Amino acid sequence: MNIQKLQSEINDLKQKNKELNKKLFIAKLWMEKEVREQVKKISKRKISAMTCRTKDRFFAENVEEMITKTVSDFFGEMLLLNTPTSVVNNIISAEVAYFNLRENPSADGLWVITSYHKAIDILIESEITKWFRKFVLKQKHIKLRQNDLLEKALNSVVNKWYILSVWRLYHLIKLIKNNDKLYDFGTAFKEYIEKYQYIREILFNNAFYDNFSKLINSEILWKKRHVWKISFVEAREARKYLIWDFKDVNSLIYKFIEIWKVDF
Repeated sequence: MNIQKLQSEINDLKQKNKELNKKLFIAKLWMEKEVREQVKKISKRKISAMTCRTKDRFFAENVEEMITKTVSDFFGEMLLLNTPTSVVNNIISAEVAYFNLRENPSADGLWVITSYHKAIDILIESEITKWFRKFVLKQKHIKLRQNDLLEKALNSVVNKWYILSVWRLYHLIKLIKNNDKLYDFGTAFKEYIEKYQYIREILFNNAFYDNFSKLINSEILWKKRHVWKISFVEAREARKYLIWDFKDVNSLIYKFIEIWKVDF
């Protein structure tokens, strides 16, 4: 390859890189605008539940802009552009609620947990379950043959379009991780994530699995939601595993959002 041709290719690459950076910049501006608008919409709906003092602090501290910047900076334009709007909305809703809870620690943290729980359920369905359902229906044609709670749940997920709950997903991962007994649907799930290795790498990442275990063992997403009020400390701990103050990419929500990269 002569020097002139090489220089020409380098110039082409520079131009393509310049165009790509321009597109990313435009995407970033568009994404931040979308997030900002959602923050404002959700804030207007939710601040009615706040005390007058908390409302004043919400606006005085410019919390809307803080949430916009935090969410945008943590996930980045490419992840957010490929994240279901309902997930982003629930993250924003949870953060507005968390501000209220910090200001009023004696309040119920259910709003925070419910919003994050909805985000997790949507991500599991959109990034894992729908592809598992498709995998089974196209390749396996499995019938329910075992009187097993997990098998019954997975049968309903595949054939009745039920959601795969966060604790069922954790139980599946734990069984596979420990090489425990699996029946037909459980085995199909194992084969599915082995086919799509990027999903397996995320679900079995040690830091991710550790956060997942702590969240499930806290019982915050099920038993405590229905038995008694969720305290500020409990909500704060659950939020750590779910989003980790928007600082740790091994947090559950970040990793679930990352799964969109898989090319089906």
